[in-house]
Amino acid sequence: MACRRAFAITLVIACALGTAAPAAADVADDRRALVMLRVLAYDKQLSQRVGDEVRVVVAYSADDAGMAEGARWTSAFAKASKIKVNGRPVVVVPQRVDSAEGLARALGRSAALIACDGLTRALAVGTIAKLTRGRHVLSISTRESDVAAGLAVAIVPGKQRDEIVVNLGAAQAEGVKFDAGLLQLAREVRP
Repeated sequence: MACRRAFAITLVIACALGTAAPAAADVADDRRALVMLRVLAYDKQLSQRVGDEVRVVVAYSADDAGMAEGARWTSAFAKASKIKVNGRPVVVVPQRVDSAEGLARALGRSAALIACDGLTRALAVGTIAKLTRGRHVLSISTRESDVAAGLAVAIVPGKQRDEIVVNLGAAQAEGVKFDAGLLQLAREVRP
């Protein structure tokens, strides 16, 4: 009885201090961020596309939902800040994007673009794809419909675990050549 009461008091204190377990959505975002970095590691052309660092742009729209999603992804990638991809440090750049010109400026010499949901509402997927292809930046989303519409990769919820969905034609147009190991793990979508 005393043990249960001590456990209950400890639990109440932990919750009050904010040390309770992270929300399931946060854990899922953290896991998806790691999978996105792993997808980059499977790119056999990465060393030709980047310099000394792997720059990942988290692009989001200016509305409240877009800014919230941008903050979620920035936080998820920050938790993986010590991870390197092919021996290069990862630099995550959150960027609010209002136009195609703004996205073009944000991409610079990036390895990947995380296209937040608000971004695909603000800019057409075709516009995003045109910019990532012109700059050889891997486009990543969390919606399979974006991949079917022309982006390269999506990490989507599956029945038992997240799935990697790839549009090989889009990836190749972005200058990415995936190792066979990724292609065994991924499901291909053809537009």
